[in-house]
Amino acid sequence: MSVWTSVFELLAESSGAKLGSAAVCMASAAMLARQATQRGTACRLLAGMAEREIALSKAAITDSVTGLKNRMAFSRELEALLEDRSRSEIAVLFLDLDRFKEVNDTHGHKVGDELLKGVARRLCDLMPEGATLARIGGDEFAAIVRTDPAKPLDNLAIAIVEAIYEPFTIEGHAVHVGASVGIAKGMRPSSSADDLLRQADIAMYDAKFSKTDSFRIFDERMSKMIALRSSMRAELEQAIANDELSLKFQPLVDSQTGALASVEALLRWPGSSQGEISPGDLIPLAEESGQILALGNWVLDKALDAIRTLGNVPVAVNVSPVQFRHHGFGSTVGDKLLSAGITPDLLRIEITEGVLISHIDAARSSIRQLRQIGVEVVLDDFGTGYSSLSYLQNLDLDGMKIDRSFMKDLGRRPLATQIMRSVIELGHSLGLKVVAEGVENDWQVRLLRTLRCDYLQGYYLGTPMSLEEIVRFRESGEARAKVTRAFGGEPQLGLRASA
Repeated sequence: MSVWTSVFELLAESSGAKLGSAAVCMASAAMLARQATQRGTACRLLAGMAEREIALSKAAITDSVTGLKNRMAFSRELEALLEDRSRSEIAVLFLDLDRFKEVNDTHGHKVGDELLKGVARRLCDLMPEGATLARIGGDEFAAIVRTDPAKPLDNLAIAIVEAIYEPFTIEGHAVHVGASVGIAKGMRPSSSADDLLRQADIAMYDAKFSKTDSFRIFDERMSKMIALRSSMRAELEQAIANDELSLKFQPLVDSQTGALASVEALLRWPGSSQGEISPGDLIPLAEESGQILALGNWVLDKALDAIRTLGNVPVAVNVSPVQFRHHGFGSTVGDKLLSAGITPDLLRIEITEGVLISHIDAARSSIRQLRQIGVEVVLDDFGTGYSSLSYLQNLDLDGMKIDRSFMKDLGRRPLATQIMRSVIELGHSLGLKVVAEGVENDWQVRLLRTLRCDYLQGYYLGTPMSLEEIVRFRESGEARAKVTRAFGGEPQLGLRASA
């Protein structure tokens, strides 16, 4: 007799009613059916719990935006590879997107997320077999690659930079970003995962600060540079607060008369622990540390002070891309002019292609706002970027400065001279004032004057100098004498092209 039969018989006896064998069988069948149902439910619950546990485990190691591995999964895999003594050298590539924050600020986080997905797809297409790719936070990606002498890591880094540089089309927007790549190599098991990732990160920042390279391979020199930049950021904050920076002023002269037409304000940091630091090093440091807005406002205030001293001589200020695209930049400039009592025609704003390349709409808005209040906007370093011609066509600019690189073969090679002539004529055809940078001798003055370039700037005509020196320079007529002497007599005013 089954256990359930005994149970039911006992229950029946206790209630004073004797169950028949048929009733017992029916009750047993019902109980077994309920048990089967309960077992099925329990199995389904257990299966669901297992699936959820698997999903949670997968989510814990997966980036929710791109579907790549996340930082935790990347670190675990890197540690496992470094502990495997049977394998040879590996490399970590650390990639950071340039101008990603501006994409979020301008187009919103939805477009930013789509951009990250697009970057992930392009990176996946480039990764060699067996590589591990992850998004490790924000706009940062990392990859583990097994080194192969037949496939130099330089080639992979270059391919990554070129792929990311190509514009992304997202919700009807052409989104432009760049990439900086750092590479660190490690031998198993002599390297730790944390050290290797840190070294790749340091190399990436070194590439970001580089003026020539978009990728770097780690060496110990870079660790010292990172430590130096960290201390310099704290020092810069104090320098801005204590007014320890200074401006130098380089003259721009009229090519036909030699008269001082305007001056360009150039930022200097003479009292830093590293000696005098040029804008080429100082501006990237301030952009990376988030100090660029405070620094830019300081420069504008000092430039307006200089205008009060110089009177009728315009002062040009170079503006960082981050500062120029910042919401309300035009209004800030207008407020400063009003507060200082300076007429807008005495201030120039110089911008480079870097200001325009990623957010043309925001740049166009700032240019329009500045010109509406009467401030001229000039495209600096013309000819060094990829799209300068399109910018001249699509933006309402007042002038352009031809980069000093055009001066290298001027007068020595007929082609270089013809290119210079064509660029000057292009500027004039668009109603722009044209400035030639990097003028170093009298024959360049003579040639550029003949080519009807409007203004000249360079060490031959005047080096960057203090405000007091620029006042004396104007009174001395030194530039006028050099232009006259270069042309072998009095200036021929009739050669001046209208602009």
